[in-house]
Amino acid sequence: MSEPTASVYAYLTSAPASGFAGLRVELLEHWRGDDNLLWKVRAGGETAVVKLFLDAGQARGRRQFDGQQIFAPQGIAPQPLWFDRYPEGLARQVLVYRWVEGRALQPDDVHDLTALVASVAAVHGGNVDAVRRLSPRALNLEYFWSMLSGGLKPMQRWLEEIGCHQISTLLPLLERRGEALVTEAAPLWRSASPTPVHGDLRVENVVLQGGRAVLLDWEMFGLGDAALEVAEFLHQQRRRWRPALQEHLLAEYASLSGDLAAPERVTLYRWLLPLRDASFLLNGARQTTPEERAQPEFSDSLPWLVETSVRSLLECAEALELRMDLDVDGLRREVELIFRRTNL
Repeated sequence: MSEPTASVYAYLTSAPASGFAGLRVELLEHWRGDDNLLWKVRAGGETAVVKLFLDAGQARGRRQFDGQQIFAPQGIAPQPLWFDRYPEGLARQVLVYRWVEGRALQPDDVHDLTALVASVAAVHGGNVDAVRRLSPRALNLEYFWSMLSGGLKPMQRWLEEIGCHQISTLLPLLERRGEALVTEAAPLWRSASPTPVHGDLRVENVVLQGGRAVLLDWEMFGLGDAALEVAEFLHQQRRRWRPALQEHLLAEYASLSGDLAAPERVTLYRWLLPLRDASFLLNGARQTTPEERAQPEFSDSLPWLVETSVRSLLECAEALELRMDLDVDGLRREVELIFRRTNL
């Protein structure tokens, strides 16, 4: 038994705050998440998940506990059993919740996707007064755009300094086009108050149980922008789902949520998200240290990083309907220069 597993077992069987103290506990499975360790356990006739946070557990754990506590009665979240901020014998916070029996969502099954849309609409229609925290995601369009546009100007200056003339010319054109769209669409948010949002809506965070979509991993739960959450999810799947399917799901969401203006707000974010992606990639390249660039993993991933960045820039121009002839080979050379630079 590994050290973390032994410590978790000791906590579950003997810690005063453990709901399983004094019971026979079986450790059935163990796996690692992005920022946590998880165990599937059985104790006292209960099958549960034990989640040990490795980073920001105070905030993430409380958000997840709150989200699951609010929406478990509707059958769209696992039932939380307890959250321990200071678990005896463990260095990090622990969340324990009931195991959800079910199957993985099939991302090409319309019935599964319709069930997911219904669960998402139910979350967004939840009681705002019951939510105690803001989601780390953007709260509205103004906040989203301020964060995005605020990083574009220093990026543009840096690109000019290092001789990436085509990209440094492209970015301000994209920014101005985005600014115009945001200004025009701003009235759509005047009557759109923040709602509960899951915060990390992804295909892998969904389990189908009896025809109902149960949402997992509520670490980013809180008040946020429902339109951004829907747009992010559609954006993730944009190369997998044909446009007709995406529009069908969006119309279904608008109908279930009763928010007939939702498609317009979602569409605005879908135009801006490629610019967010491109900015994220270019800033990542800008901030990469010489030591990181020297690692074999960086060299191995370089072709993917370059092609993804070029594709993202082209997608920006298309989404924002920028009428400009782009030299794709020139873009690729400039992007490769950005990622290969060592004199930062």
